[in-house]
Amino acid sequence: MAENPFTKVLATPLGDMIAEMGIGVAQAQYAIDAKTIENLKQIYSLDDELLKEMRRIGYRPTWYVIPEAEAEISMALTVQQSIGSDRKVKTELRGTTVDAAYQNQYDFKIEGASKLKLTFRPVPAPLEIDNMQVVPLLSGIPLGEAKELLEKMGIEFTVSPGSAKDSAIVASTKPVAGSFIDAGNLITVGV
Repeated sequence: MAENPFTKVLATPLGDMIAEMGIGVAQAQYAIDAKTIENLKQIYSLDDELLKEMRRIGYRPTWYVIPEAEAEISMALTVQQSIGSDRKVKTELRGTTVDAAYQNQYDFKIEGASKLKLTFRPVPAPLEIDNMQVVPLLSGIPLGEAKELLEKMGIEFTVSPGSAKDSAIVASTKPVAGSFIDAGNLITVGV
């Protein structure tokens, strides 16, 4: 029986490959946005004559967006089957990108490659996201600062113990920092 050449190369599950491309587009957009914010901060924080003039005329850095990203990939596809611990057969489609090295190593004819064409487009966020907030990291800062921040963000809160002074240091929040909460839900700030 002939040896399957695909076992020697890194064949990736097709879903993982698509997800990685989407993550790459998201990371690129994030980097573009972060640079624009950095430029905006620089314009308004440095005491340079040119920057003062730019502020005076109301200059704002340009925001860029990736409205659409398209990829067309030539790949060799294989189907891999395995039996799980539940004794069910699991079938997985795996792909290996076809480049010059792959073609030469396996004498692969590009005409026989499968084509995967993807288009990534931005879509509006789910409506529910507008009713959600993220609990900020408050641990280690004075309670007074934490209260100010929460009020600015419109997050309702209680303090435990209720008699804590504004100079007390925040020890925890419930739910924890980074958690999503519905707008209007209370968080507990512990000191």
